[in-house]
Amino acid sequence: MSKKALVLCVLFLTCWMANAQQAGTRISLRQALQSIESRYHIKFNYIEHDIANATVTAIPQGSTQEIIAKLALETGLVFNRISDHYIVIKPAQVKTSQLCGLLLDADTKEPIPFASIALGPKQSTQSDAEGRFCFFSSNDKNLYISHVGYKDKIIAVSTFGKEGTTTIELSVYIARLSEVQIMHLLTRGIKKDGDGSYKIESKNTGILPGMTEPDVFQTIQQLPGAVSLDETVSNISFRGGTHDQNLFLWNGIRLYQTGHFFGLISALNPNLSQSFTVYKNASPAQYGQAVSGTVIIETLPESGDLYESSLGINMLNIDFNTSFKTSEKADWQFSARRSITDYFASPTYKSYFKRIFQNTKITNLFIDEDIDYKSSEDFYFYDITGQYRQKIGKRSELRINSILISNELNVNQSIADSNGPINERSKLDQQTIAGNASFSTKWESGDVTKLTLHYTNYSIDSRDMFIESNRILKQENTILDKGYGIHHSLAGSKNFSLQFGYQLNHTNIDNTNNDNTFNLQNSNEHLLSHAVYAQADANYKQFLLTAGIRQNYFQTLHTFRTEPRFLIRCNLTDHFALELQGEMKSQTTQQIVDFQENFFGLEKRRWTLSNGNNLPVTKSSQLSFAAHFQKRKWLFTAEPFIKKVDGINSISQGFQGQFEFANTLGKYTVYGIETLVQKQWRNFTGWITYQYNNNEYEFERLYDQDFTSNHEVPHAIRSGFIFDNKRWQFALGGSWMSGRFYTQPASRIPEFDENQNPVIVYRNPNSSQLNDYLQLNASVSFTSKLSDKMKCKTGISVQNLLNSSETINRSYRINSQNSTIEEININALENTFNAFVRIYFL
Repeated sequence: MSKKALVLCVLFLTCWMANAQQAGTRISLRQALQSIESRYHIKFNYIEHDIANATVTAIPQGSTQEIIAKLALETGLVFNRISDHYIVIKPAQVKTSQLCGLLLDADTKEPIPFASIALGPKQSTQSDAEGRFCFFSSNDKNLYISHVGYKDKIIAVSTFGKEGTTTIELSVYIARLSEVQIMHLLTRGIKKDGDGSYKIESKNTGILPGMTEPDVFQTIQQLPGAVSLDETVSNISFRGGTHDQNLFLWNGIRLYQTGHFFGLISALNPNLSQSFTVYKNASPAQYGQAVSGTVIIETLPESGDLYESSLGINMLNIDFNTSFKTSEKADWQFSARRSITDYFASPTYKSYFKRIFQNTKITNLFIDEDIDYKSSEDFYFYDITGQYRQKIGKRSELRINSILISNELNVNQSIADSNGPINERSKLDQQTIAGNASFSTKWESGDVTKLTLHYTNYSIDSRDMFIESNRILKQENTILDKGYGIHHSLAGSKNFSLQFGYQLNHTNIDNTNNDNTFNLQNSNEHLLSHAVYAQADANYKQFLLTAGIRQNYFQTLHTFRTEPRFLIRCNLTDHFALELQGEMKSQTTQQIVDFQENFFGLEKRRWTLSNGNNLPVTKSSQLSFAAHFQKRKWLFTAEPFIKKVDGINSISQGFQGQFEFANTLGKYTVYGIETLVQKQWRNFTGWITYQYNNNEYEFERLYDQDFTSNHEVPHAIRSGFIFDNKRWQFALGGSWMSGRFYTQPASRIPEFDENQNPVIVYRNPNSSQLNDYLQLNASVSFTSKLSDKMKCKTGISVQNLLNSSETINRSYRINSQNSTIEEININALENTFNAFVRIYFL
């Protein structure tokens, strides 16, 4: 090859390599746009085939305005800036019609970011962080919108205006099995959910027999599986458990005090906007510290129709509640209630007073007293709540909740003495002061994270003056409960969700006993506990599976406890479903029941804390199977169950026979079945429930064989007939229960111990039974519209309509005057009516 030809070849190869290198440095416009979006937080919208062949030499630098100008110059495409963060790309030679929309949550009206929007097979986009999107009109007629956690929506293109932005609302998607939903359960506002729980909405709850207002703790007693042996809300038993084995959470705060008037009415204002969720089994893994039922109470309105105020009065108390907004992002809710019993002794108060204070010094009914007491009492109660919610930005929220509950009883007594009258004043105060704060945020992915802090101070303080002996007994029970937690929910998919979290809790319980005649034992205990949990929910065709696990570590006791929970539900047909539930739970607090060292003869309960010795961690396991059939507004349910609870102390069970002062460990096993039959037609609802349970103790150191539990109710039937057309409400119903078990003396003549003190020798424990309990109740209410902004509701209720006098508890004691055995009977509430008037300001 000649020298000239060689030079030409070298020059040709050099130019070819330079051109190849230059061409190789160009990148696709799509790749450049993705890089720019991630760095500058802007969003490009385009049709894929419009930019398929577009390339750029490099990713431009500078401000967003300079970058857009460089891209337009190099690609020849048109870049239209819709907003600071949204840019539409289209070919320069094609004139298209651009349509824009805004996605909002149908309930909260908040923007929905990053939703998928498709128009035919070639055009798709996403909503930006502000919920906005744009697209080009085409021959396709419908726009398809989808987002995790929301129902899919199809929008006709014709509904979009050529100018401006069209607002579109998406509804939250709740993953449920395909099941026929009944209008309500028992009465309006109560429903059975797919996870086996009961939902109660206080604002929407209809009337029930014997109730003037929607007292939810009294409503709970109407549910299958829940019963109160002494008519009080402070002694509710779920499937044979004691009241202290239930968990009551108010906005994440545990309530150690649930009743006013010694349990005859609820400690929570029934007219406050609240939702209640009741679990008898398979409670979510995030809830611990209870081996029996779980009741979750949430307040603060979530929609505009609940922002109202009301003022009401009945024969026991006066109250008000109000909910309002101070801005688009700030909500407030307040309520207050106070008894009028210290100003006006209504017939209702007198009936309640007689029921609670029978066989106490307050009513001078002690048979063995020969001292002429003159006594007067001053009793009142009140409760106050306050909630605040502040939305922060577009995804975060702060909530603050507070509650104050108080019961106060003062008793003045005097006796005549040779030196003149002697006056003494005794008191019993019970109070709860609690609050919490929570901060939650919803991430771009749809995940939700929530942080919570809580603090509770509960106390019961009694000062009992024995006027005849100058003895003064002071007892105080104080609980300080504080902690924090973090909860995270993954967005998942329509058929699967996952949530997990961590909780730390510190509980301190003081029990102080002071007596001016002899020394009593005091205690101060504390417990630090940790818990991690996870729960998954999955839907597949006709199946629902919920599986959760909770791992507890009781640091002070150096004890671990693993607690699985599960629920399996299968819809065999549109009308018939089967359900299997199971759980393991534990708790570290329980109540000691005092009968002898009590206040004026009143039963008093004191909280104690597990110490790993005579008060171990109480543990439970439960399994239940349910069948549900519903058709043509008929509802049939049947749910057999078995539950075992281990590590209970006899001092928490309320023994009144030979084991009253025993202090030993044991367990109980309860099995039974709960059934419900209900029929709805138009404005009428009729229902009847039946429950059977067999509940037996096993205390090896007390008795060599199993014996009947103090809380066994072998048979219970409740029924109701309700008419409700929203304006008029009428309810008539009754309850029949087997009599309570008790222990009789072997002889009505006492024997004498080694110190020659008379004692009672008892028969086998709980071998006798009281007469069956029967009660008929009725209620009626009427709602009238006073104006466009005001309505009035009035009503009356009657408990024990037939005035049947039934004994609901029986015990025995030695008469100190003549050393004989006395029988002490506690009778049910006599015929009692109540009336109310309430004004609503809308």
